[in-house]
Amino acid sequence: MKKGRIVILGNGGAAASAAKAARTSGYRGKIHLVSDTDGPAFNPMLSPYYLKGIVSWDHCFPFGKAFYRDHDIACHFDAGAESLDTANQHVILTTGKRLAYDKCLIATGANPIIPPVPGLKDSPRVFPLRTAASVRKLEDALGSARRVVTLGASLVGLKVAEILIKRKIAVILLDVVDQVLPRGAHPLSAALLRTYLEEQGVDVRLGCAMEGMEGGPEGVACRFPDNIVEEADFVALCTGVRPNLAFVDAGQVEVDKAIVVNERMETSADNLYAAGDVSQGMNLLSGKHEWLGTWGHACLQGRIAGENMAGGNAAYPGSIAQNISPFFDWTYAQAGDVQPEGKDVRYLTFGDPRRGGHGILAFQHDTLVGFNLINCTHLAGKLRQAVVQRQPWGIYGEPVNTMVTKQALEKVLAEMTDRFLQFSGSWGTIDFSRPSA
Repeated sequence: MKKGRIVILGNGGAAASAAKAARTSGYRGKIHLVSDTDGPAFNPMLSPYYLKGIVSWDHCFPFGKAFYRDHDIACHFDAGAESLDTANQHVILTTGKRLAYDKCLIATGANPIIPPVPGLKDSPRVFPLRTAASVRKLEDALGSARRVVTLGASLVGLKVAEILIKRKIAVILLDVVDQVLPRGAHPLSAALLRTYLEEQGVDVRLGCAMEGMEGGPEGVACRFPDNIVEEADFVALCTGVRPNLAFVDAGQVEVDKAIVVNERMETSADNLYAAGDVSQGMNLLSGKHEWLGTWGHACLQGRIAGENMAGGNAAYPGSIAQNISPFFDWTYAQAGDVQPEGKDVRYLTFGDPRRGGHGILAFQHDTLVGFNLINCTHLAGKLRQAVVQRQPWGIYGEPVNTMVTKQALEKVLAEMTDRFLQFSGSWGTIDFSRPSA
């Protein structure tokens, strides 16, 4: 389709990447972009690095202000999607405006999850790090803060805790689960990270629920079990996100936890695509449609959708969960599934994060399915490739038909052999037993 009308709902990495891909693929028709915010696409994953002083504010807007003019995009800012009619192919905006489309992309991203704690939802002293406006509000609050409760021991929560400690602000890191990074870390790696955070001065409280919160514009009082009350200047909300699907009729579009798409980023409705945090694409590891919310995934999915809306035939085969993050002077990486369910699950554990690096490799049926690394993240690339290839290793036997051989990985690991606590330098004598938490 070289002419017609494309309507893009959203204004993040997936939306901007789709518009760019459509233009570079030769699409000359109208592109309308609908966003409930005003201004260029903001990358929330960079906000902790901005608050740490590592990147500039402008760097958090990777496409820039001129992007929309340069790609001839008609912007409908401060006007979200109210409803979507896939049968008649039009969108009703919150302003009442009706936009018809020939092709439509849903790229509305995700919104912060607000736990059902009385007083939390409507408080002016609760700050997520999702939009440019919310980051600016948090930045202003940091100037006079002395004590903060960070709700959620997620990747973002740990980064926020670091920001606060480095500004000499006391921080309570709180989560209802019993470990940090519950979605991606093995309990052993999580325990090492918790100890390190506590050494830096973070008050880590796990398995602990906030029962309520009161307060006004100057501060809050957080209530915990056993009549414990903690005073704080504000609460940093880091409890995760969920896809923004309020305007989508599940009777018209297949929706699971997010919108289900195929490898072309097409939904179950004709001429309707989805990409980014609002979509549920293929997980190469599980072979199932799952939500994998990262900026990189979103941009790649958006490019695939944009090319196909312009008449191309691009495919997004899928990816795996992955992340790499610095915390104080440590660097942590995770990929795949480090706590797989089912039978024949084995682990390789090695090292000490203070002496050369720590890692946990998870195997199922002799296939590497996930890993955690602390302070040896240079291994992540080859290990990720091994996870994606899904070739059997065997405990003693040779792998077959794979570019990443057992010997190649042994060579990489051997660089730190003398510093590993549990690695003997010979694959035949590695302890594959399940490590304790």
